[in-house]
Amino acid sequence: MKKILCIIALLSAFVCSHAQFSKVTHIDDLALIYIGSQHRPQWDKDLFRPYVMHTFPDSTQSWFFDGFLMLEFMRWNDAGERVNLGEALFKPSTKDDWIAMLDMQLGVGTDTGCKALDDLIGELIPVLGKPGHKHKVVMSLPVNRVKGDWYWGEIAGRKLYGDDRVEEMKWYIDELLRRWDAAGFKNIELDGVYWTKEGYVAEEDADFEFVTAYAKKKGLLNYWIPYRSARGRGDWKEWGIDVAYLQPNYYFKDERPMDWLDGVIDFAFGHDMGLEIEFAGYDYSYNPTTGHRELIKPHNIGLYDINPQYYQRLADYLNHFELYGVFDKKPVAYYTGFQGVYDFSNSDNRRDRDLMSRMARIVNLRHQATRWDKAPRPAKNRH
Repeated sequence: MKKILCIIALLSAFVCSHAQFSKVTHIDDLALIYIGSQHRPQWDKDLFRPYVMHTFPDSTQSWFFDGFLMLEFMRWNDAGERVNLGEALFKPSTKDDWIAMLDMQLGVGTDTGCKALDDLIGELIPVLGKPGHKHKVVMSLPVNRVKGDWYWGEIAGRKLYGDDRVEEMKWYIDELLRRWDAAGFKNIELDGVYWTKEGYVAEEDADFEFVTAYAKKKGLLNYWIPYRSARGRGDWKEWGIDVAYLQPNYYFKDERPMDWLDGVIDFAFGHDMGLEIEFAGYDYSYNPTTGHRELIKPHNIGLYDINPQYYQRLADYLNHFELYGVFDKKPVAYYTGFQGVYDFSNSDNRRDRDLMSRMARIVNLRHQATRWDKAPRPAKNRH
């Protein structure tokens, strides 16, 4: 009898052992969505679709990413000047710039951004079934890299300047929460804010701890994705970050060896960090004269045909994340350039589409482990 009870206990533990890959966040797989500047894609429902749902070669379907980071680090102001929203070395941004970024990210008046994401998920729930929890959204928190006496804007009749960035960022958190509630999204939840400054220098950035504490007080988690050699990357818990991923930066340079990637994986395991997969689709440029994005490389050939080396480097991430157990143990973020998932999923080359299906299968198995999603299933008739 005792043996039977032990078996039952073990089975119960297995059935109930669907904790997330992070002890803090319920997000398993976080897609980075660059939105908030004029040179970014128009993130409408069609562009979001391959990020939200994946269709496999056998026509079965599943949910894809369960978390979305609405991210921007620069934009053009009304005078046509590039301004910094976190990491770029441009002119400091103002309150007006922050509001313009938030307008684009929420997309309430344009059916883009969070509005498009919310609507699309609502349309797909009858097709895929209700996920284990609502899709989570993390919103970038603008911050100017440097302090100074330049004018930022006005809050409650008081003029604020570059040295007042803590008060400015607290205001932004309040404004974000107010507008999120007013938007009335039904299928997405605001989970946290993201630090767009990718390095932490204690003697310059100690005031950030007041902002992370304020975000927590408001019920938000603090997210951060530092680059491979960023200062402070291993000390993220000390200044109030709740969830940190590490950028390998392996994808972008042909000369970087495989042990570059493996070293980053080792560091992340040693410092309780998640990891980021990095890849990109077609290249785009922004023409400030026309105000439009322009495709640098044509859509009539596949990504594999353009540069098979970069195709292989994405495969390297998948191979080594599997080899070292990243997918079994870690939350993962996905840098996809402008719209890499869309471009790979719609590529004319089957190799590109198959690689995206491989990644989607990995993600689906992770979601099954946390009970957020089920195995891929045949498509339902929507009508």
